[in-house]
Amino acid sequence: MDEAGSRVHITNMDVPKNIVELENNLEKVRENKNTVVKKQKYEEAAKLRDDEKRIEKELYPLRKRLQNHKVYSSVHNLSDIRLFMEHHIFAVWDFMSILKTLQKELTCTEIPWAPKGGGTPARLLNEIVTEEESDIDIYGEYRSHFEMYYQAMNEAGADTKKIESFLNSLHMGVDKSLDKTNSPMPAANFVKTTFLMLENAPVHVVASMFTFGREEVIPNMFRSIINKIDKDLKGRLKSFIHYLDRHIGIDEDEHGPAALKMVKVLCENDETKWNEAAEAAKMTMKARIIFWDGILDELKSA
Repeated sequence: MDEAGSRVHITNMDVPKNIVELENNLEKVRENKNTVVKKQKYEEAAKLRDDEKRIEKELYPLRKRLQNHKVYSSVHNLSDIRLFMEHHIFAVWDFMSILKTLQKELTCTEIPWAPKGGGTPARLLNEIVTEEESDIDIYGEYRSHFEMYYQAMNEAGADTKKIESFLNSLHMGVDKSLDKTNSPMPAANFVKTTFLMLENAPVHVVASMFTFGREEVIPNMFRSIINKIDKDLKGRLKSFIHYLDRHIGIDEDEHGPAALKMVKVLCENDETKWNEAAEAAKMTMKARIIFWDGILDELKSA
């Protein structure tokens, strides 16, 4: 029998009823399976959404305290801005250290290179690192955000000796370097708290510190500062304002959402991980409030 004849034969062949019933049942099973899979995905998505909203609700009081902190209304002149920057530069460095800790956990940063299977979180993180380490400054040059801040300090006439001494002494370790160089006490305590939390912290905890305690808070926090600068010192701190503008734009439009997605992927539907992430976020935000309290005290006594 040739091929054409075979097709005609198969087409006209009577299929036993039990085979037809089996095929129909199999199709129903497939449909039911697909329905269950879709339902599970909806349930998983709903669970992730609930966990995210729960953390946001728990962090709301702390976020409001940060946004409404009196340190902003206590910055009245260029001298106050300089004092603020001399402290805050340590937090900018601290932020980069959290970022690089995440990169070390999710990607291979050593030689010889080996795959670490970071997947989506690694991709999101690398995109953030690129802009944090090589963004465009006000003069069109590529600089890290830390270097942009350092440049803004020089233009504002702020003292950079303490942060320079700290960086030059890092070979001794973070804590010893902070103590030996007489770094500003509020900044030193803030950095020490961060590194204590980073010690042996699982990656989802580090991601939460980065996202909820840093990236997600920074946009509103910096907007409060920039509003104060625009009102009292408009046009006198262009590099500093550019730095704040870049942070507001990038964090709200890109880094904030990307970091939140990273936390979701790392925590998944694990209730324990979400609880640990929430606690880490609270501790980080409380440390920031204490940091602001310390700067406020120094502004009042200046």
